[in-house]
Amino acid sequence: MARRTSIDLPFGDAEHHFHLDIPRLKQLQEKCNAGPPEILARLADGRARVEDAQETIRLGLIGGGMPAQQALKLIQDYAGDDTPLVEVIATALMVLAAAVFGNPPPPPVPKEGGDEGNREAATS
Repeated sequence: MARRTSIDLPFGDAEHHFHLDIPRLKQLQEKCNAGPPEILARLADGRARVEDAQETIRLGLIGGGMPAQQALKLIQDYAGDDTPLVEVIATALMVLAAAVFGNPPPPPVPKEGGDEGNREAATS
């Protein structure tokens, strides 16, 4: 079963898996000098620092299984000088919100020939 605090999001060149567990949330609060709820509030209400957004994404990528150097390269390429800050903040907000509030698992995919076939047979 997928962790409820994980989230898959498009970032840069592809969709990536993000996860902020407690050890990474502690790293985030050290880097940003604030706890996760405070960082989340700053991201949501326009008080975010660049580090709030970049570190949230970087640590989320690492927690999602990406090697640290690759995560840093993605931050440099897609959350750096040429990327509008609002895009970086939006991604960081979703990653941190999943860690703080949880992310419900996706609904189950119906089996092929499931209920639809039964309804048609029942009405025939």
